[in-house]
Amino acid sequence: MRNFFILIAAAISFASCGNSNSISGVITGAEGKTIYLESLSDSMVLPIDSTVVGSDGSFSLKSHSNLPLDFYRIYFKEGNFLQLITDSSEHVEITAEFANLNNAKVEGSPQTVEYMDVVKKWEPIIEKLVEARERLDLPSNDPSLDSSQWVAKWTAQFNSAQKEANAFVKGWLEKHSASLLAISIVQNLDPRFDFIWYQRVLTDTKPTCANLAAYKTLEKLVGQIKNASSSSAASNSNIAVGKMAPEITLPTLTGETKALSSLRGKVVLLDFWASWCGPCRKENPNVVAVYNKYASKGFDVFSVSLDENKTAWEAAIKKDGLLWKNHVSDLGGWRSAVVPLYEIESIPFPVLIDKEGKIVAMGESLRGGGLESELKKLGL
Repeated sequence: MRNFFILIAAAISFASCGNSNSISGVITGAEGKTIYLESLSDSMVLPIDSTVVGSDGSFSLKSHSNLPLDFYRIYFKEGNFLQLITDSSEHVEITAEFANLNNAKVEGSPQTVEYMDVVKKWEPIIEKLVEARERLDLPSNDPSLDSSQWVAKWTAQFNSAQKEANAFVKGWLEKHSASLLAISIVQNLDPRFDFIWYQRVLTDTKPTCANLAAYKTLEKLVGQIKNASSSSAASNSNIAVGKMAPEITLPTLTGETKALSSLRGKVVLLDFWASWCGPCRKENPNVVAVYNKYASKGFDVFSVSLDENKTAWEAAIKKDGLLWKNHVSDLGGWRSAVVPLYEIESIPFPVLIDKEGKIVAMGESLRGGGLESELKKLGL
């Protein structure tokens, strides 16, 4: 979720050249208003041309010769705008209503049409993510739901929307990983868990984009991610593969405190979960099975609950047969100190730690058969 506005707010430059042409059309309701053509290259808004819309809604904006393929927009001072991906080789025709430019009909610019289609499918997912996040930060306003039920409801929606967002981005990239838009769209994935997609887009766009500013920006980002994985000093993030797992010291069910570092010397699954989290409870049998198989080989589990209700937490541990002794929680729910410390955005959130205390894997890759696969890589 961390980067989910990138696609809609993107201002990423690409390069090519062509002959000078125009952007023209009819915008009803804009008669007599000044319309501007602006470049959004490298996140900078640069004016290119402007004109007054005619009494019949018609307008024509002239682009410069050799205008590179890039993100542009037609813009009114009232705040209405339409984003374009075009260059000076295209003659773009726009038919729209001033009050609803985002539903414009665009001809002559295939990549603008592609971009508009992606955004139209993306925005409803973002709305669900934003709503769930906002609701989780507020007390329950539903008299039929207590605090834990409220959190469970909106956490489920957030997890569902996050899964939908990731599936949409990956599905799109599967078919378009070599396109210019892919350089922008891939950045909606969290590189901590989906770095492979960053590498794929970098490889697939290289034949046509290697000399472009956008490609070089992505190339630099991929390099930074690689460095962050191998050096804790190279990343501002609290967690990354290759970094030492931040210390956690929290109360157990009996009120004593337990530190994550007390398990140093073992391979540890740091498992963030909660009794009200459906996906967590579904994953628990797999964690139990792996624990039973590998506990004698130096594997252990350190479970951190985001529960607020101790009774519910304890009952879930017993019902799911979570046999290990390392169960901790400050009963703070999403306000727990571990949430920002480990940058937790949804649960279950598993983190695998080696015998030296370094993170070796995180997230979805550790669910299902992924956990056992990683343990085998570590020689257990």
